[in-house]
Amino acid sequence: MSSRNLFTTLFVAAVSVNASSQIYAVPTQMTHFDTPNCDTLFIPDDVHEIGDVAGFPSNEALFATDLGQTSLSSCLNSDDPTVPNVVVDIRNLSGIAWEEVWYVADPDTTISNYDGEANELPFSPIQEAFRIDNDILDPGGFNHALIFESITADGIWEINETWQFIIQDYSNLSGLSAADFNSIGVGDNSPNLGINDSSGSIIAVTKVPEPASLTLLTLGALVSVRRRH
Repeated sequence: MSSRNLFTTLFVAAVSVNASSQIYAVPTQMTHFDTPNCDTLFIPDDVHEIGDVAGFPSNEALFATDLGQTSLSSCLNSDDPTVPNVVVDIRNLSGIAWEEVWYVADPDTTISNYDGEANELPFSPIQEAFRIDNDILDPGGFNHALIFESITADGIWEINETWQFIIQDYSNLSGLSAADFNSIGVGDNSPNLGINDSSGSIIAVTKVPEPASLTLLTLGALVSVRRRH
């Protein structure tokens, strides 16, 4: 293949990767602050929202199940024994391994194992949120909501892996399940219009290079090819 044809092929691939990421991804810009409750909350500015496979793009999809009440706590100091804790089961259908994962409550939802407050920009961070982790990810922490990983107990939400985690003292004013991750949008930007309602959101950062990074790598290869020829 000539250098000109190779250049064209790689350029088209780079553009295709970038275009597909814009069409299918659900990139989300977040803001947050810590509250003196459980652990420190840190959420990067740019994350991805991952939601129910019926309404989310295929590379941002999960399947969630409410497994019902549990006697387990994840942040004992804030647990109200008169309010049930629940366990949620989420399976990663996105085809991507996620390195850090958070739960953010919708406006009608209250929980007690929150690390801080978060919201999607431009809204203020008033929705309760926590990182879904365990003692492997955060050995010095107090809020270990992650109680089961179906593949490897390493805190990486792998492709097709199932996680189970605790939402403590869960309550939703509309009576929605803790596993309702149906509407695109986090916190105050999560529309509940009677169709595809949500009680919360799952957000994450990827373990693999973002599409923009892949584009840069491809363009770097283009420069290298042109220099050699």
